[in-house]
Amino acid sequence: MNIKDWVMENISPSERKEVLEYGCVNGCVPELIYYRDTCAFYDSHVEEIWDMLDETADAAGQTIMELVASFRGHIGSDDQFKNALTWWAVEETCYQLQAKEDAA
Repeated sequence: MNIKDWVMENISPSERKEVLEYGCVNGCVPELIYYRDTCAFYDSHVEEIWDMLDETADAAGQTIMELVASFRGHIGSDDQFKNALTWWAVEETCYQLQAKEDAA
């Protein structure tokens, strides 16, 4: 299952709006609160996450590491890194779904 399908299956439209307003950091996605869950999500979607990072960074004229450096919060371990990238990928997917809905 890709990230878009996961988001559509696990996060309701109203919860997606909450993700867009507050980010995953506020705990609005119960499946992605704990490191064990965000790390498992990252490990399952690692290639897709890195493809998303590459595309987003390229569109912004940045390197992937410049993009990641712009994320909020402290990244001081592998688990924190995976957590940040998981939350970013889910938030970005929610944003893309909302943009598609707004354009319709």
